[in-house]
Amino acid sequence: MYAMRTATSKQVKHLATPVTAELPRADLRHVVMQTPALVCVTVGPDHVVDTVNLLWRQAIDDRDVTGLPIREGSPELPHERIAALDRAYETGEPVTLKEITETVATEAGTEPRVFNVIIQPLKNDTGSVYGLMQHAVDVTDQVRTQQELAELALALERSNRELDSFAYAASHDLRAPLRGIGNLAQWIEEDLLSTGQLKGETREMLDLMRLRMHRMEGLIEGLLQYSRAGRTHQEPESVDIGHLVQEVVDLISPPEGATIRVADDLPSIRTERLLLQQVFMNLIGNAIKHANRSDPEITIDARRVGPFYEFSVRDNGPGIPPDFHDRIWNIFQTLESRDRVEGAGIGLALVKKIVESQKGRAWVESSPGHGSTFRFLWRK
Repeated sequence: MYAMRTATSKQVKHLATPVTAELPRADLRHVVMQTPALVCVTVGPDHVVDTVNLLWRQAIDDRDVTGLPIREGSPELPHERIAALDRAYETGEPVTLKEITETVATEAGTEPRVFNVIIQPLKNDTGSVYGLMQHAVDVTDQVRTQQELAELALALERSNRELDSFAYAASHDLRAPLRGIGNLAQWIEEDLLSTGQLKGETREMLDLMRLRMHRMEGLIEGLLQYSRAGRTHQEPESVDIGHLVQEVVDLISPPEGATIRVADDLPSIRTERLLLQQVFMNLIGNAIKHANRSDPEITIDARRVGPFYEFSVRDNGPGIPPDFHDRIWNIFQTLESRDRVEGAGIGLALVKKIVESQKGRAWVESSPGHGSTFRFLWRK
């Protein structure tokens, strides 16, 4: 460890005040040497170096600068640092320099590094400034990381804009031929009807064609929603969840025989209304679609869990085998044939993506023959 030295006769003329008279040397030496930063103690208005720790000496290529004014001992210090030293000594107030770049010695030669520097005036019993302590922390890695993150954020923003443009263009271009197919099916049906040639089998084929066309339109719309989930945001607003769920039920228009029960004590929270509406729309619609019975019963409830509300959508459907509890959240994953139960396999994947974008999570509790309960956490 580097030891504190007594100034030589050649260097004494630079000392503005006697070092031994002012500095509590034993205590100060211990503090300086143990500090995990670059530390330098100077005295007098010329900032004569009294003490430096090992990290400081390594940064100046192990030069002995004790007893020299800092301008002479470390001429590589930028003007900004020297001016800050003068200001701190004159005013007696600490000076902070953020993210200043300085050249330091390394094993490979010299390298520019970024530092946060605090210059602390040292005062005697009467309050007079007799020296300064410089405390420099190397923040090069943090600054570079911040710059990289900023660049990644910009790249992600550009990518998202391009994805939005592509999704809209693709949905438009894909819908156009579907509309053409729909019109063609309508013309064929009308033409066959006018000539009395529309047979039962032909009508079934045309109906199947239209069904597949509507399925494709639903798939395109689902992909468009999925691509945007978690990336588009609205201003948060106060939302009465009970009213929101009732609106969702009205939009879905459950079939006759279905029973929808909504808890009376659902909370009001401040959130992005449209996102939460999409989650309930998919979960309630999914429960009705897969009920496999004429009297589906669906119950919506909520409870507080730490910083979240846990919402649940419970049904009396056929239930889901444990092996599928994770798989159902994957995009395009369905448990039944699409010809049997119409769907694109995007609804639950969309729910998961939206909920996770809000720092929550979604899961299912179910077993065959005992219905299913879909739960999700939403921030208060």
